[in-house]
Amino acid sequence: MTHSIIKPHEYWPPRVFEFPFYFYLFFQCLRNRVSVRDLAKANYALDHGEIGIGSKYQTQLAFPQQRFLPTLLLEAGQSAASKEKLATEFAQAHGYPLILKPCIGIVGKGILKIDCAASLNEALTAIDRSYLLQQFCNLPEEYGVFYIRLNGESQVTGINKKHFPGVTGDGHSTLEQLASRHERFSHHWASFLKYHDLASIPAAGQKLQLSFIGSHTMGCMFTDDSELVSPALEREIFSICDAQPGFNFGRLDVRAASDEALQAGDFRVIEVNGVSSLPTHMFDPGKSLREAYAIFFQHGKYLAKIAREHRSRSMSMLPAFALLKKVIASQRDLNQLHERLKEPGQTGLNG
Repeated sequence: MTHSIIKPHEYWPPRVFEFPFYFYLFFQCLRNRVSVRDLAKANYALDHGEIGIGSKYQTQLAFPQQRFLPTLLLEAGQSAASKEKLATEFAQAHGYPLILKPCIGIVGKGILKIDCAASLNEALTAIDRSYLLQQFCNLPEEYGVFYIRLNGESQVTGINKKHFPGVTGDGHSTLEQLASRHERFSHHWASFLKYHDLASIPAAGQKLQLSFIGSHTMGCMFTDDSELVSPALEREIFSICDAQPGFNFGRLDVRAASDEALQAGDFRVIEVNGVSSLPTHMFDPGKSLREAYAIFFQHGKYLAKIAREHRSRSMSMLPAFALLKKVIASQRDLNQLHERLKEPGQTGLNG
């Protein structure tokens, strides 16, 4: 097999791919007479517009909860006894497996799958930061549904389907060997490969899904499935988002039993992402770089226009330099946590 010297854009380092977008977004800010900080006002009801430095739990609570997965906040500084009591009651109510994820997090980093009481107790002992304990959703299909509201008009602007990395056995290679030969394999895969017996040898033709983390960074392939937008789906998405006038730009990550179920409006919400959300249908490997940037830039234009619409809103925000420091520190801490978590048998939750 021959490989191109220049990889497809979906494999580019995020900062490299996003670099031209920031210039375009700055131009749109000038054109719409808003500051870069004012972009957060597109989602004025959320902490800094939900750019990955605020509480995912508080973001979830800003919406009607009927569609959301049951979620418990385990706060930093909470006593061990209190955390154990609350988490045990939650596990008894919702069963295993459960998902533990950082209350402040992005791109699937720092996520743990908890399969039993012993694993839960081990994690709870180590936690010294705010984490969310969430019911695991066993619906097989996951999607990112992008939503905007501009001048009072709500719209679903795109849908991406998430294809989780998996392998097919050949009867003689170990699971570790099969995974390492996958075209999307990266060091991030350690986050979910540690839950498998890597020395096992899958039978010839046996298919195995390896990941439970619906993140492009963690190995999912994203396809543009915007044709799945239907009146029933729009009605249900709008019932969630329109109920919160302070949310006007972002992506809902959802799970459904099938494409048909999603179109019928039958889904569960995993989480809501805000101003920093990417229109992830642009990562479809079938799209050219030009097509991907066209989607990306169009959403930058939407964001600036929505921010202009709400720029007079009162919103508590850090000064620009303090905000930048918090973003950098948050990403650094999350990356450090992610590296610890990749080791087999490690909770990695303690600082």
